[in-house]
Amino acid sequence: MKNALGFVVGVAVLAGGVYGMKGCLSKADPDVRLAGRFDDLCSIAKNNVETPVKGVQKLGVYLGKHLGDITGDFGDTIAMIERISNDDKHDARARVARDRILHSVLDCQDHWMEFAQAVEDNPEAVKLVNRAGERFSRTIDILLGADSLKLIPAKLEHEIEQLVR
Repeated sequence: MKNALGFVVGVAVLAGGVYGMKGCLSKADPDVRLAGRFDDLCSIAKNNVETPVKGVQKLGVYLGKHLGDITGDFGDTIAMIERISNDDKHDARARVARDRILHSVLDCQDHWMEFAQAVEDNPEAVKLVNRAGERFSRTIDILLGADSLKLIPAKLEHEIEQLVR
């Protein structure tokens, strides 16, 4: 009897663990994750209108930790949609992703405007933003070539023309 009870308890614990792990290991769709990351950024902006320097710093830390996740979620969203072979289902899923992502961005637009104004009104915050922008631009220029951000549209147009020929 004791062995049977131990066996039943063991099976129940194992089943509960597997069920719990399944829930923990399952990932949300990448467009849901991406919208959530935009919500996180919105929260930082919303919560730091009165403290724009702190907000700019928090945005920098968040992006330093999650920019790869953001770009990955965007790429994974595209890949997920492109794996759908049925054109109608493909387009419908793309619209769902668009709506999720845009909903997150548009819901925050007032907070972003307030935060941007607070940053603009704070010389120290402006200095931090300018410094970050200059460093980012330098990084992209080093990785992709001088003035690459300015040249990307022309480079893309050239590549598309080469593919079409």
